Amino acid sequence: MSEKTISQTLTKLDSMMATLDVKFNTAKKYNDCNSTLPSVLPYITRDEAQRAYRLLTRKFGRKQTRHPYKDKWLNRKMPIQIYAKEPRRCWICLSGDPSTLHNGWRRLIHDVSHMVHKWLRPRMNHHCYQQAELELDMIKFVQAKGWLNGTLKKKTIVLTPEEKKQKKIKHLEALIKKWERKNKTTLTYLKKYKTKLKRLNK
Repeated sequence: MSEKTISQTLTKLDSMMATLDVKFNTAKKYNDCNSTLPSVLPYITRDEAQRAYRLLTRKFGRKQTRHPYKDKWLNRKMPIQIYAKEPRRCWICLSGDPSTLHNGWRRLIHDVSHMVHKWLRPRMNHHCYQQAELELDMIKFVQAKGWLNGTLKKKTIVLTPEEKKQKKIKHLEALIKKWERKNKTTLTYLKKYKTKLKRLNK
């Protein structure tokens, strides 16, 4: 076997090993994603899914791009999509098993990581090491913020009858002050315009 053939063979082997190494690391990163989230996940409401989508895209959907004609970099934010107003149905899970990849928290994080990855790196594969790393970062962020413990849920404040009454009184008092200011402004302008008109009619 000639030196050229040996060199070509070694180059092919290096290429194969590099490809296998990338695939192995990517698979390992996806395994980390699956094992980092708890095996038993809580239910997720529509409001939680809506807020989680907005916060995740705001946190991770940022990148720098070159200015079209100036020698500088621009910070860009990922545009908020329709899911900020109407989350995907598969993200909301109020019954059944919330721990599968088909719905609930796991599905939401998985989907949003793909959306952000596609916006950050439009030329890369949908399933790659970078996407898996992004998904893992999102999982850790969700856990650190305590979203799985209900911190995204809207807090319900129960008021007593007397507190409700006082709230209405304050609201009405604020409205009165608001319209009194507007009335004062109206009277000032009326006086001003009448004075001008009186001068012109002389």
